Amino acid sequence: MKKLFTLAAVFFTIGSFAQVGIQETNVNIDGGKNGFEIEIPYADKKTTEKELKDLFKSWKGSFSEKKGIMKSDDCKNKQMGENTFDVFGTVIENGDDGSKAHIAVDLGGAFLSSSEHSSQFKVMESLLKAWGVKTATTFVEIEEKEAEKVLKDRQKELEDLEKDQEKMEKEIEDYKKKIEENEKAIEQAKKDQETKKEEIKTQEGAVQEIVKKKGGIK
Repeated sequence: MKKLFTLAAVFFTIGSFAQVGIQETNVNIDGGKNGFEIEIPYADKKTTEKELKDLFKSWKGSFSEKKGIMKSDDCKNKQMGENTFDVFGTVIENGDDGSKAHIAVDLGGAFLSSSEHSSQFKVMESLLKAWGVKTATTFVEIEEKEAEKVLKDRQKELEDLEKDQEKMEKEIEDYKKKIEENEKAIEQAKKDQETKKEEIKTQEGAVQEIVKKKGGIK
């Protein structure tokens, strides 16, 4: 339990310094479009792509994907208002820092921008920020589960080694006990041999007396 707590503490420490970055910028999705760049710490491209696909599908639009570019037409989100909107997105690697998602929102004739659609921009920025945090957390949780599995495997291996040691120690104790018993048996055998030698010597004398007796018969 102590090791698991330590592992959890490590992930907590890492998470404490992780920052999901989001900024308005011109994103290259089928040409330049005003949109968002979201930096997802830790998460690899594969995880971020899956989470982005789930996000787009959650808006109940018509989803499609081609050559790494995701699109969902006629999306709906109450916080964005009554009108539908189209979203475009793609994910790129960001080296050791994780990955980046580029997302553009077409409100119908104009792409979402902070200067022209202030309230809607803030809503979408908040939604994407929360999504970025969820994506990074999901990836770290996957890592945590894998690390905990390795930890449990190592703990099991240690338990097996400890059991092997206990078995061998018990065998040694059994051997020591057997050796002690055999040593005592050897001492007794030596005493019995000396007694038997005396018996043999006495009996040899008796045989000699009988032989003499036999030789004296005439």
